[in-house]
Amino acid sequence: MIRENFKNIAYQSIAQILPRALLFLFTFYLAAKLGSIEYGKYDFSMSIGFLIGVFFELGGNVMLTKYVARGYFSSYSYSFKFRLVSIAVTFAVVFSFLLITGKYQHIIFHILAASIGVTFSSLMNLNFAFFRGLKRMNYEAIVLIIQKVLFITISFIFLMQTNNSFFTLLSFALSMIVSWIIIQWIFLKQHHKYSAASTGKEIVFREYFKDVMSLALVEVFSIIYFRATQIILESYGGFSEVGVYGVSYKLVEAFTNIPSILMIVLFPGFASLALSNKKEFRVQFRKILKLFLLIGIFAALLCWFGGQTFFGIIGKDYSESYLLLRYMTIALLAIYPNYLLTQILVALDQNLRLALIVFAALIINISVSFILVPHYGAIGSALSVGICEIVIFILCLSYILRTFRKAEWAVK
Repeated sequence: MIRENFKNIAYQSIAQILPRALLFLFTFYLAAKLGSIEYGKYDFSMSIGFLIGVFFELGGNVMLTKYVARGYFSSYSYSFKFRLVSIAVTFAVVFSFLLITGKYQHIIFHILAASIGVTFSSLMNLNFAFFRGLKRMNYEAIVLIIQKVLFITISFIFLMQTNNSFFTLLSFALSMIVSWIIIQWIFLKQHHKYSAASTGKEIVFREYFKDVMSLALVEVFSIIYFRATQIILESYGGFSEVGVYGVSYKLVEAFTNIPSILMIVLFPGFASLALSNKKEFRVQFRKILKLFLLIGIFAALLCWFGGQTFFGIIGKDYSESYLLLRYMTIALLAIYPNYLLTQILVALDQNLRLALIVFAALIINISVSFILVPHYGAIGSALSVGICEIVIFILCLSYILRTFRKAEWAVK
């Protein structure tokens, strides 16, 4: 399966690794330039922005890719309308709450800038999801590079004048607006020929809505699961602890580019095989799972032994972050195969099952965080996430293997 998708893997490697590499390097420059407090405000505001953003997407991206991969191109219209409504409702509810309660009033404009950036990122992702279903990922590569270059360039201009983290967040918002305009223009030029090809394959809105809402639960629980950790950490440790945790997690995120890229490319194939050839689906699953486990071990070893050297370079505020990174390798080992396992459940149309698994991890994460974070700070957060990723791995793998053992999977 990987060999047949080599061209799209190359496109996604460009789309994900090059822009993220630019952002990765810039993030550590930014952390050193702003200091742990201002960087903590930046990272905390981005966390709030992405937490808000999960209510924009509500499972729509993965579902759109799945439907397009199966030939239902008209699903884009439903997804776009749904996205606009969810953005409007979420913005109204969240910012009304923040203004009425006065919560985070001292960084309200930080959060607003981050949220605007996430809004246009969400709209942009909808177009990416459509082209992923068609296995046309070259457009995504181009636009993501443009976005990161714009973000870094505008940020540098502001950083020459001030170290206020708000202007970095404003740069993020501006870069996303411009990038969405570009990909939307490309989509409008391309989508008509695909719409014409889907004649006779119209989806039933009720079924589509049910599918999207079940996956929406997964996305809501997933984002809260990851972002709640930083909110709890800020409450007990302040922005400095959030900054140290955030900069350590950025290094972990850099290593997760590989499974992320592979699943973006391979998911449309799994979505199609789940209906057309279950035997091949099972064979490919086992091959990719072994691959993900191996590269996960390799990534964890690199983080464990290379972290001290890396963090020693970016400033005294982060010199001890390598110790925290070693605790994060527990999560990293499970995150690699979990990219595959969670997407396999979606391909099998088991969204509700996946939602229950992620919800269980969310509850465990919040509970363990309230126990560990007050005593161990950022290390407590890292341990909590590690425990939850192992839980997700065990539950997902158990259900998938049980599904494979059913008689109908031996038919084809």
